[in-house]
Amino acid sequence: MKRLLLFCVICFVFLASCNPTPQLSPMQIREITTKLFEADYENTYRATITVLQDQSYTIKMTDMNSGLINATVDRKTSGGNQFLQALLSGHVSDKGSLYELSCMVNKISDTSTEIRLNLHQSQYGQSSLLSGTSQQDSKQIYDPKVYKQLFDQIEVEIQRRIAIKK
Repeated sequence: MKRLLLFCVICFVFLASCNPTPQLSPMQIREITTKLFEADYENTYRATITVLQDQSYTIKMTDMNSGLINATVDRKTSGGNQFLQALLSGHVSDKGSLYELSCMVNKISDTSTEIRLNLHQSQYGQSSLLSGTSQQDSKQIYDPKVYKQLFDQIEVEIQRRIAIKK
């Protein structure tokens, strides 16, 4: 009886601690992923590329006429962590994540530019000892902190470029 009660309490605590990802409306997503900058189009476009490169993104494609920027970054799990996974489970279930970013830079006026970012994460690893590396999970990132950090860095780079021109 005590074991059953203990099991129920543990299950309740576990389930209560699981936070399901809240569903966001398209407008909420747009609010998280979009920011207006008080700067000209070219300066904003080039500042965005600079920040992505500073963050170790590899720029895959740019088109200044349309405002499109595509970039990726591979964040590998540390070797020590991979070793522990292999030691404990016989395979490496988490080898890292590939982040794919697409960015649209839109000219609003001569002094205003809007940026919309789209960030996608694919985790990869091995599902078993005998399998090769493959994609394990894939999801869109909608963490406001991630977008705010990128937008703040773009703002700083825009201001740096404006200061250099003066």
